Amino acid sequence: MFEALFRIVALVESNAQGQLVFQVTKHGAPAKETEFSSLLATVYQQQVYPTLRAGDTLTITVHLDLPPREIERTVRFREDQQFEGEGVQQPTPDLLPLARALYEQFIQQVDPGDVFTVTFRVERL
Repeated sequence: MFEALFRIVALVESNAQGQLVFQVTKHGAPAKETEFSSLLATVYQQQVYPTLRAGDTLTITVHLDLPPREIERTVRFREDQQFEGEGVQQPTPDLLPLARALYEQFIQQVDPGDVFTVTFRVERL
């Protein structure tokens, strides 16, 4: 069995203008919401998607620490390079809209001090 985890963890903070920002690295500048969304898309497109093989299972989990809240969707990558499964109305070659929808559900609920985690888990039997 093969398993690969791609995890992005961010501490949610508020900047001088009162906007939410996401501290992803210890010493880097915090990312604004659009930059954080772009980071998620980049990780998916450049690291997660190239890892996938036909028959793989991909689980996307979005998690907030306190109070604990979590959404998880699991899909299967088919031979024809289409995804099918939870949250997918019909087979699709592009899972990024589903990942963005999960992220956007939670982004409305974050407050400064929250820890926001997005995990992509690829499993191959």
